[in-house]
Amino acid sequence: MGYRVIVAEDNFINQKLMEKIFQSKGWDCTLVGDGGEVVSEVRNGNFDVVLMDISMPDMDGYEATQLIREFNKEIPIIAITANAILGFREKCLESGMNDYIAKPFRKEELFEKIEKNIPQK
Repeated sequence: MGYRVIVAEDNFINQKLMEKIFQSKGWDCTLVGDGGEVVSEVRNGNFDVVLMDISMPDMDGYEATQLIREFNKEIPIIAITANAILGFREKCLESGMNDYIAKPFRKEELFEKIEKNIPQK
């Protein structure tokens, strides 16, 4: 059985890449383009994991994570970002995210992070 993933990513090419990655695994993938959309979708949907870009228009990944945590403390949120500087992972964790993966990543690495953070069904 596949997972239901929501990807908050404002870059169209990255969205399509993520969609193909999850289709190859047989998982459902919902794509949104900004932080406000991901907050709304998580509030109204039933997802197993959130993949959160940090730099998005209108509302960044940190703020979106904090808003999600106000109503959902359980859903795993994994930052996906090109920013791999020292201390960045810690900032993501401090904001309420569960994990972090830097772009570019290997597909297998992404699946490992997700499966590590999702409670077993």
